[in-house]
Amino acid sequence: MTETMTMTATDRQMGFLINGKAFDMGRIDIVSKAGQTELWEIVNQAEMDHPFHLHGTQFQVIEHERGGKVTKSPYLAWKDTVNVARGETVRLLLRQERPGQRMYHCHLLEHEQLGMMGIVDVRA
Repeated sequence: MTETMTMTATDRQMGFLINGKAFDMGRIDIVSKAGQTELWEIVNQAEMDHPFHLHGTQFQVIEHERGGKVTKSPYLAWKDTVNVARGETVRLLLRQERPGQRMYHCHLLEHEQLGMMGIVDVRA
């Protein structure tokens, strides 16, 4: 997750990106296989925290890493949202059972609307 800012003499615009891209409804960002366990790394290179949310399944937070220090989760609870602090990497273990397209995004509405969102296509 990253952010961009462009400024001119008359305008200032913010953008929030995942994998260097702003959301595009016509693009599949990730392809997953139904029933397969996956390890996702959510890396926040932005200057602010971003609560990461995934539709259609739940995940377990395995660990947080910040400044080279890895901290294991004290317990493995099922979640659909996790805060990813600035400069932090969060590793998630997940398994999507149902085929279909679903979204993942920053759960701050302004960030989501400015591009911090993607589509995962879960295939049978």
